[in-house]
Amino acid sequence: MTNSAPPLIKRHRLWRLLEIIPGLITWLALFLPILLSFFVPALVANFIIVYTVIWLFRSVKLSVNLYRSYKLTQKALKTDWGKMISYNDYPEKIDYELKKTNQEEDPQKYIELFYLKKQIQNLIQSGQYKKSKDIWHTIIFVTYKESYELIRESIKSYAQSRYPLNRIMLVLAGEEGDRENFLKTAKKIEQEFGHTFGHFMVTIHPKNLPGEIKGKSANATWAAKELKKYVDQQPAPGAGRLPELAAQNEVQRWPYDNIIISNFDADTVIHPWYFSELTFKYLTADARTEKAYQPTHMFHNNIWDVPMMVRMVALSCTFWRMAESMEKDKYKSFSSRSLSFKTVIDVDYWDPSVIPEDSRQYWSAYIIYDGRHRLIPIYSPVYMDAVLSETYSGTFKSQYLQLRRWAWGVCDFPFVALNLWYHPKLSIWTKIHQTVDFLKNSFFWATSPILLTFTGFIPGLVNKGFRETVLAYNLPQIMSNLLTFASSGIIVCALISVTIIPYNPKKGWWGQASLILQWLLIPVVSLLLSAVPALDAQTRLMFGKHLEYKVTAKARLREPASNG
Repeated sequence: MTNSAPPLIKRHRLWRLLEIIPGLITWLALFLPILLSFFVPALVANFIIVYTVIWLFRSVKLSVNLYRSYKLTQKALKTDWGKMISYNDYPEKIDYELKKTNQEEDPQKYIELFYLKKQIQNLIQSGQYKKSKDIWHTIIFVTYKESYELIRESIKSYAQSRYPLNRIMLVLAGEEGDRENFLKTAKKIEQEFGHTFGHFMVTIHPKNLPGEIKGKSANATWAAKELKKYVDQQPAPGAGRLPELAAQNEVQRWPYDNIIISNFDADTVIHPWYFSELTFKYLTADARTEKAYQPTHMFHNNIWDVPMMVRMVALSCTFWRMAESMEKDKYKSFSSRSLSFKTVIDVDYWDPSVIPEDSRQYWSAYIIYDGRHRLIPIYSPVYMDAVLSETYSGTFKSQYLQLRRWAWGVCDFPFVALNLWYHPKLSIWTKIHQTVDFLKNSFFWATSPILLTFTGFIPGLVNKGFRETVLAYNLPQIMSNLLTFASSGIIVCALISVTIIPYNPKKGWWGQASLILQWLLIPVVSLLLSAVPALDAQTRLMFGKHLEYKVTAKARLREPASNG
């Protein structure tokens, strides 16, 4: 932890009051239009018009950002990231490429090479320059009761990476509560893949440790601490395989900022270029240990096996995250991601006392690094499983519970508000902006589908006098026009769906058509599988009923589609 960072506030006399605020704002927004429609219906009508206009602008911005992110993803998948790493390792290659490149015929390539050269020069001058031979990757692979087949498919994708496997360590992290099953799986995995990577280790997280709740963060933290014990006994390695334990203490120890940690869920399958793009962006980032490196999540592993509404949820999550990646100040950590081992240690790993470990780690780093923490997008995707249970009803129940768990990130509001407020180095504008932005995101998540669907009808339904006004007569048409414009973003989503989801020959033309037609379900999906789970989470927090972590049901009816 940096010396200038204040201790993180995890309990405070105002904590309980702050837990109430997000849900209270949401419920006031839902109930006040009904109450006020009896007395000032015109005010309610104008409120919903303004709200819809705001949603229109948000929809347009999301569509534009989604398209921009899609183009960057397509570009990343065509990029030779091994070659890009060589530019960093041997900057003289950039000069050679610049001489070869005609500035008028290919100005974009010339500009990119020019700025890469400047970036590397700045890193050299500031003493931050590293080469790829210095970098090791460590995968913390957290698992609990997942099948051997699912785990094997994920680890096989790491073994097929285009990054040198002798500089990748794999930490298979299991739970004491699944000890027998886990050790059987770990033995099979080690027999098949143990020799593939630079180092392979197995950890088992004990049950019922003080200060922990059941969840991914406690397991990942235990695994990372076991890794640290191992790393602290190692001399600083070169570019070869991991050396044996050092016998003397005088050897130079392994710098934590030379190790990149990727915290992966058990269903995380990577694109072959993932570690190469991650390495390049880590090496060329200024203040690299103050950053986190966030891939796009695409739920392709079983996308053709799940019900259409669940597929809609998976795609909506992917598209939302892709769009957010274009706004660096708003882009927050989510699920599987990567960051420096130094960063992990600075923020005290993953908080084992909370469920939303990704957002809590983001905000911890933001506070500890005095507001400098940012995410760098990795456009080589990771592929994950959409929710799938044995029955339709089980699948929808599991999907609802997963979304409620994601929405439970709202429980971070007291942590965020208090740590921002008492931070001595953050400006008052930053404190207000970040606090309001947190509340705004939670508010729109829980209210948008409900208010847009129902509120426009309320003034006329409850107030007879309002029905005779010009505003009441025009309100349905105004709302219809605004929502029609806002829904134009659905066309962008539908078209991108067809291009990013692997073609399924068994589904044929009907499968491709369904990728477009499914977006007609967006009003139902956004209401039942977005707003309602978010409202549930905020209400539980408001009344102090905290969630318990539940593992999401996931399955595959076939091997993941080829994404490379």
